[in-house]
Amino acid sequence: MPTERFYRLPEEKKRIIRDAAFKEFARVPIDKVSINQIIKEADISRGSFYTYFEDKWDVLGYIFEESQARIHTLCSIYLEESGGDIWYMLERVMDCLLETCSEKEKFDFIKNALSHASSDELVSGLSGSKQECDRLNDELLRHIFSHYNKEQLRPMEYREFFAFFQLAMFAIAVEIKSFFEGTSVEEIRKSFTLRIDILRRGVCPLTSGDA
Repeated sequence: MPTERFYRLPEEKKRIIRDAAFKEFARVPIDKVSINQIIKEADISRGSFYTYFEDKWDVLGYIFEESQARIHTLCSIYLEESGGDIWYMLERVMDCLLETCSEKEKFDFIKNALSHASSDELVSGLSGSKQECDRLNDELLRHIFSHYNKEQLRPMEYREFFAFFQLAMFAIAVEIKSFFEGTSVEEIRKSFTLRIDILRRGVCPLTSGDA
């Protein structure tokens, strides 16, 4: 994770460094990312870089952390503006991610990250960031659990809701991956609607006891 010194920087300075790193991670595959290029683009010294980050994985972790925080903000906004409609929230998050991924630089960045998604190097390099993301995810999920419209789902405890939400987010992740494999946005929307409808209605026939 970035150092406390980095987090104490003015917001504009952090943005410049983040944008420089994002540009480099979008330019080349992760294993070819150049710290020298990030330093040059951000106009900082090599010494300064290493007082902010341990290595390129620290920088990547920070970018992921910021992206995660943005998704959390969107979830909260969509949930509030819909009066707790969890299905609306999921659909709007999916729409927003598709729109974001359609921007060329962001498309290239995510595509490069996905190409390393299953590698041991990525997992070990982002282990600290994963812990922070897990914490943020738990905070978000507990917030949603407290504020969603309880009439939309059958009564459930937090553990059950956690499992449900994991499935919903997995559906989003599958469609985003499909987008980067060349599937059209129209087909992705149809597929996502189908997956969410299965979550909403289930697949087993209703019995007299379920009615």
